[in-house]
Amino acid sequence: MSPAPGFSPGVGDHADLRFISVRGELLSAPADFAPGSYPGEAAWCALVLGNYLVHRLDITAPQVLDAARAHGLRAVNVSQGYARCSALPVGEGAVITADRGIASALRDLGDVEVLEIRPGFVSLPPYETGFLGGCAGQAGDTVYFNGDILLHPDGESVCRFIRDRGLEVFSVPGAPLRDIGSIIEYRCIYERT
Repeated sequence: MSPAPGFSPGVGDHADLRFISVRGELLSAPADFAPGSYPGEAAWCALVLGNYLVHRLDITAPQVLDAARAHGLRAVNVSQGYARCSALPVGEGAVITADRGIASALRDLGDVEVLEIRPGFVSLPPYETGFLGGCAGQAGDTVYFNGDILLHPDGESVCRFIRDRGLEVFSVPGAPLRDIGSIIEYRCIYERT
């Protein structure tokens, strides 16, 4: 994806700032979406986890909120606008995050398993650090990492958490973890004519 104008440096090509999948429905920001810096650029960066939409709700794009309601998702307010970047969903009811606010809000729901990890250890030039959710995503029965998850000090715990939920881990040995705006699965089904 080529960088879009109107975003902070280093994130204009991040898919999780312009796309979100809500129960298989792929939504995209309008072509003229040029939000400026945070928090505007995070309007589409909500986390969908099981029956929940987790985001800083005062900045969530109306289209995202409408889709969440249409699919029966419960909105959970957190202070983090970059919720999808900050949290890695694992299956339907588990998440990995270094964000204490997200971790606390999800634990309070009572039906979400949370692995809280140390922040940092993910590159996102020109910033000091990126987010684990921004360098990973689940497709099918595998959680993919852009880089080597074992280079993170909590990498073994992350792998165990994922595998304990019946999923596989794909990682790039020796490569630094880099926040690329999440890995978002979307399956396009079409019929040949």
